[in-house]
Amino acid sequence: MSGSLTVVGTGIELGAHLTAAAREEIEQADVVLCLVAEPVANAFIHQLNPSARSLHEHYRLGEERSQAYAAMTEEILAEVRRGKRVCVAFYGHPGVFVTPSHDAVRLAREEGFPARMLPGVSAEDCLFADLGFDPARQG
Repeated sequence: MSGSLTVVGTGIELGAHLTAAAREEIEQADVVLCLVAEPVANAFIHQLNPSARSLHEHYRLGEERSQAYAAMTEEILAEVRRGKRVCVAFYGHPGVFVTPSHDAVRLAREEGFPARMLPGVSAEDCLFADLGFDPARQG
């Protein structure tokens, strides 16, 4: 089994919040799948790796989000099972309110593939900075 999965976050501010590790994974992956908030973010990821394609097509009017998430997870795992080095980029932090990221990592590991999640700058991180709020000091 040569496939692998790395899930990354793109952060909130395009480009500025993308970590060096996440950028490297995007650039070096055989396949890049992404679900980001803006078309310009898709274009940016495509510049880093021309194989990039969006997972947005899995959202269907009238369908439950759970169906879209299951389809995204299956598309991710199909590429890993094909022996590809797969990177999936999600807006913000890939572990915060992102069901397919957790499902894909868990299932890939259960199937014996190396899988990991790299953090990204989340809306919560930006909120703490913007408000000058430190939960350790202000409760």
